[in-house]
Amino acid sequence: MNDFEQFKQTFFDECEELLQQFEDVAGTLKAGSNDPAGLDDMFRSVHSIKAGAGAFKFDRLVKFAHELENVMDRVRSGRMELSEGDPEFIIEAGDVLQDLVAAARRGVEAAAGLEDEALGRLQAMLAGGSVDAVAADVENVCDKGGAGDFRIDFRPHRAMYETANEPQLLFHALVALGELSVVADLTKLPDLAKMQPDEGYVSWQIEVRGVPDRAAVEEVFEFVDGDCDLTIEPLSSVAASPAEVVVEPEVEAPDAKPVAKAENSGPAGVQSTSIRVELERVDQLVDMVGELVIAQAMALDSLSELVDIRHVKQLQALEDLTMRTRQLQEGVMAVRMQPLKALFQRFPRIVRDLSRKLGKSVRLELDGEATEVDKTIIEELSDPLTHMIRNCMDHGLETPEERQAAGKPEQGVVRLSAEHRNGRILIRVSDDGRGLNPEKVFNKAVENGLVDADAELNKEEIEALIFMPGFSTAAEISDVSGRGVGMDVVRRNIQKLGGRVTVESNEGEGSTFTLALPLTLAVLDGMLVSVAGERYVVPLSAIVETVCPDASVIRALPDGGTVMPLRGEAIRLIDLCQSMNLSRHGQAEPLRKLAVIVETEFGRRVGLVVDELLGQQQVVIKSLEANYRRIEGVAGTAILGDGRVRLILDIDGLAAMAGRNPDISPKGGEIAKPEEATGGLSA
Repeated sequence: MNDFEQFKQTFFDECEELLQQFEDVAGTLKAGSNDPAGLDDMFRSVHSIKAGAGAFKFDRLVKFAHELENVMDRVRSGRMELSEGDPEFIIEAGDVLQDLVAAARRGVEAAAGLEDEALGRLQAMLAGGSVDAVAADVENVCDKGGAGDFRIDFRPHRAMYETANEPQLLFHALVALGELSVVADLTKLPDLAKMQPDEGYVSWQIEVRGVPDRAAVEEVFEFVDGDCDLTIEPLSSVAASPAEVVVEPEVEAPDAKPVAKAENSGPAGVQSTSIRVELERVDQLVDMVGELVIAQAMALDSLSELVDIRHVKQLQALEDLTMRTRQLQEGVMAVRMQPLKALFQRFPRIVRDLSRKLGKSVRLELDGEATEVDKTIIEELSDPLTHMIRNCMDHGLETPEERQAAGKPEQGVVRLSAEHRNGRILIRVSDDGRGLNPEKVFNKAVENGLVDADAELNKEEIEALIFMPGFSTAAEISDVSGRGVGMDVVRRNIQKLGGRVTVESNEGEGSTFTLALPLTLAVLDGMLVSVAGERYVVPLSAIVETVCPDASVIRALPDGGTVMPLRGEAIRLIDLCQSMNLSRHGQAEPLRKLAVIVETEFGRRVGLVVDELLGQQQVVIKSLEANYRRIEGVAGTAILGDGRVRLILDIDGLAAMAGRNPDISPKGGEIAKPEEATGGLSA
């Protein structure tokens, strides 16, 4: 890739951030006055896109961005107030801008007439605006010393020269606008011995007469906006012609420090605190660190058998290597962790548009936006969350009339929240709508042939039917929902990430969808346990404590399971030997088994019965589904120090299996029959 293409790619990457910034603020706009800081952000976003597009000759993009920029300039300066319907149009204009950027990025011409309607409305807003806007424009013209005469104070920063912008080229552009007078200010020039070649010491006072309008002058300097001190003012009265002004350089004392260095240290000395790196490179780095963790574990495992207490220095070196490897891994993983704010900020727009389409008044509440998650997971969450929010608004929330009849506020609430729990991320989408009617859901599932009419299902199992392919309770098909697709896609996408989705609902009160996901897809702190000669990894974050239960306190349940008391709580026991369908092959039962008390993602505690604890170890997660297929009760695999592949246990999956039928052992040596492509229910 040549330099020009690299610059273009950088421009498009920046456009993504600028468009997201524009959309975030646009979603908060309202008729009347708005937050000045937000309006400034919107203006700068459009201005930066226009400036970059001009450099690459994207003419249609430049033209549209210019008109949108002018409107935002008037709004932010108070010369125009947004009327009813204008905030929605600004959002639509942002969509058009995004489409034009996308077409330019693909190297194709945008659809003919794509921007015509929006462009016409922008021009109409500029032509009409409001009474206050017209009055302000007239006042600005009256304040000018002469029609189209301006005074410009221009002081470049070092950053302007570093981007290959020359003041002389700007002056040539001003000459094309009108009569030009330029005076250089040399007062900041230091002694030659103290001069820094990369600093900007010279500033200029410029007068340009006969310019069509102020916008024409601003366009000349738009490519250096932010890289210079710039003021443009109407020229009123001038006591003396610039040519008659004589500027004498200041004489510095021999020991004086250059003034220019101090004054330029602000804007010119500011350096970027972040860099842009392709995600593929970060992924490669994460994979390399993962392999390093495995290699370190293998080295530690092999050397531990050879080193004894006489080799203290070798033991210390191994311990130091382990600590440094962990620090490196944590640092690399931190690069991939990003807050959910960028994802959450997409949904106010979706809620606003959909509420207008459905004729419902809806308020979106966001919580936990600062929660950090692996970027790979964030990218995969957009579609599932969109499906669930649309489902809540269309199926969950009642119409304003229905809510009033039920004694609820006319405005419904959809809440999106995120939090960390037990080393995982929980994302909830809830509403205060009508909730699920278990009888209606069951009858619909029977009608669609998804379950048998004589099936005996509890409330949780009935609620889980909405994740079946082809299930829908919509009375009629619309462009929002009703085709029986969406929630099953949500479940499959979440399962691919090593997570699960559940629903809790109370009729008349609302529903809550919960997504439980790993914080990262790369590394896990685990506890190695041994069962019938096999080793398994239990996520360390899920372990609460370890106890040695006395056989006399263990009680059998009617369904065949067992429980033990622990500080007033009945803990269900899961025998891993039975759950994993293991055989001891003549091995003697251990005299005393251990119960590892673990907590599920939703606060339920169960006990995993194992033979022995082997110690804590950091492992690199490898996807079982990507390399084989999904197996219930297994979250993934890991390569340990002995080079063998071990299974990472899925605590919630094991608890669900035990709750369904603890007496039945899986067949065929597998933990459970994997779901078919059409999908079974996942608890």
